[in-house]
Amino acid sequence: MLFVNLNQGIGPHQAALADALYRILGKDYVFIEFGRKGNGQTGSFKNMSKGVDYYKDRPYILKMYESEENARLAKELLAKADVVRTGGEPQELIRQRLIDKKLTFRSAERTFKGPLWKDVYRFFGLYKEYVKYANPNYRVLCQSAYKANDMQFCGGAYKERCYKFAYFTQIPQLDIEQIIGNRRKDKLIITWCARFISLKHPELPLKLTKKLIASRRDNFEIQMIGANTTPLWHKIKQQIETEGLSKHVILTGGIPNTEVLEKMRNSHLFLFTSNRREGWGAVLNEAMGSGCACIASHEIGSVPFLLKHKQNGLIFKSCSVDSLYENVAFLYDNPSQADALGLNAYQTITTEWSAQNAAERLVKLSESILSGHEIEFEDGPCSKAYPISADKLIR
Repeated sequence: MLFVNLNQGIGPHQAALADALYRILGKDYVFIEFGRKGNGQTGSFKNMSKGVDYYKDRPYILKMYESEENARLAKELLAKADVVRTGGEPQELIRQRLIDKKLTFRSAERTFKGPLWKDVYRFFGLYKEYVKYANPNYRVLCQSAYKANDMQFCGGAYKERCYKFAYFTQIPQLDIEQIIGNRRKDKLIITWCARFISLKHPELPLKLTKKLIASRRDNFEIQMIGANTTPLWHKIKQQIETEGLSKHVILTGGIPNTEVLEKMRNSHLFLFTSNRREGWGAVLNEAMGSGCACIASHEIGSVPFLLKHKQNGLIFKSCSVDSLYENVAFLYDNPSQADALGLNAYQTITTEWSAQNAAERLVKLSESILSGHEIEFEDGPCSKAYPISADKLIR
């Protein structure tokens, strides 16, 4: 079975799955980079690579943009492949496959990240990308738990052809029990990590801080990780100073990913406060892989897939400081519960939601579809994805 992955570039959100597929398929797996337009960038996501060489020891990568011969070979592979997985790449590269009804998976985040009246123009993209070429062999790997909700607008054409999927990051094997056991016992350490932009809601940790102090739960520290490159970062910094929160809230600035992971491993809790515009949120993979007890907004695309409330994390009502506070206060009062959630989170992201498991399932699913006898997984990667009710996630 020839499996071709078409993407604009290898990078931190693609490499783990690509490596796993190559381990399974060997020479029958090819990752085609078609490159990026604008700013002279091609191939690997240079602004996300943080100095990592994503081409080293990855012989399966074909750089379509490097030469006319590579472009010709890439198009030939896309035409003859048994299976193609693609993302938001140019439709013309896979148009003939879709017309010929060859097995093709489109990986995608949710379509409507804002209210429908604001995103009405996205209906045209939905038609162009999905409705126009709907056929039994055109299927969707949902890299957001809310993608299946959006696909309802395709008139039922994809009702049984949407699957749970993810962005997969490299998660190291750790002695997680030792890491959790070595954390500070004298103070609750909380981490928040994101760009300081409005959709990430960096104001929520500050509001949380004030509520925790008011409730006399004041033995904690929140580390807010993110570069000081936006106006909102400076606004948050000024607010911390003017409201006297510097004892509890520390701005680290931008730091290398290795240091981010080290801080996560030393933290009891991780706050993920984005709203519905967060398509997936791979930082949740990393926090779970560091054994943090994660408290995450219900509107984030990854949350309904990765977290089960009070089993391997906590889910709070998006943008609600009261809901966030209730969940954090619960773990403040019950530190052993935080340890248990962190342990379960690590087990989830290294077993069921690991890149290796997803790759194995994707290969099995593809083979079964090609044979005419599709298999089904009960839950996790490549299980069927159906529309969900966000309200049911909030306890």
